[in-house]
Amino acid sequence: MLPYTLNPRRSKGFTLIELLVVIAIIAILIALLLPAVQQAREAARRSQCKNNLKQVILATHNYLSTWSEMLPNAGGTPKYGKTSNGYTATAPQIYPNDFSPLAKLMPYCEQTALINLVPFEAYMGHPGLIDLPPEFRTAASTVVSFLICPSDASAPSEVIQITASTSPLNYAGSNYAMNQGNGLDGVFHPGNGTPSNGLCWVGARIKLRDITDGTSNTLAFAESTRGPGSDLTVTSSTDADVRQYRLNTTSVSVTELNTIYSGGTISGTSMEGKRMMCWLRGAIPQGPVMNGALTPNHKHPDLMYSSAKATAARSYHTGGVNAAMCDGSVRFIGDSVDRTVYQGAWTRHGNEVLGEF
Repeated sequence: MLPYTLNPRRSKGFTLIELLVVIAIIAILIALLLPAVQQAREAARRSQCKNNLKQVILATHNYLSTWSEMLPNAGGTPKYGKTSNGYTATAPQIYPNDFSPLAKLMPYCEQTALINLVPFEAYMGHPGLIDLPPEFRTAASTVVSFLICPSDASAPSEVIQITASTSPLNYAGSNYAMNQGNGLDGVFHPGNGTPSNGLCWVGARIKLRDITDGTSNTLAFAESTRGPGSDLTVTSSTDADVRQYRLNTTSVSVTELNTIYSGGTISGTSMEGKRMMCWLRGAIPQGPVMNGALTPNHKHPDLMYSSAKATAARSYHTGGVNAAMCDGSVRFIGDSVDRTVYQGAWTRHGNEVLGEF
């Protein structure tokens, strides 16, 4: 018997069918791999977001230890004017300006260089105005990296330019806002000095001892999304992403909330796209103070009328949002959270019995 030999006429390459099979297998493997890669990346972004919130709440506790256990507020006094005391005032909670709670936390999270740019002794302007004097503009346009969630790509850039009455202004935003309350007490305006059932408003002087519901049961900061800076003339949430735009209405009250939760919708005049655009100012509607009037990632857009707003914690994470509690813990709150439990976490003394969320 002759030894086995290769057929000299046999091709040593792939046939067309074999090549197509290999390509199909590679395509299937890539299709299976990509979602896993995307999920891994989003898990990393969500983890970074939680780390950001952890840094904010740790800075808050450092602030508490310095200022007699008093939480930062949204700034402002009944009288608007200059003060010679500035940031070293005897009563550090009260400023003649619209400085946000995040602005007051900057010295406690290794942002001394940035806060040195802020002239706390100067007059920023009435909280109802978006305009900003020149001496505040460098700080206002400076991006603070740990205030930006890596999953939030809603804004075209980290700095948003808006048109003001004097000249275009650049603002750097934030994805984290302090708890004003749950809105069920009818207080939707953080800038008029009316106390709410939460923690932060203009002139608030809340101490840890005032949180009788317990620090582990009371939310301090929640995540929310930023807008692109421009507004839309559309008047329906079906025409705009509710993570980027809020509905301008003729009223913000508990009545509107009841309508939304009963399955109705609220009519508006336009969709406002300046949400969370400024970390420096607190009482303006675009600042980092919010309420828990709507449950996380609610399908209905936030409501805004003048400086009053009914808001939802929102994110680009799948299934929920990150939040920091007053005890320093950070947790992920699912979109399907029980409404009563969730809104109870936004009050400091509501005596609610909270379950898991």
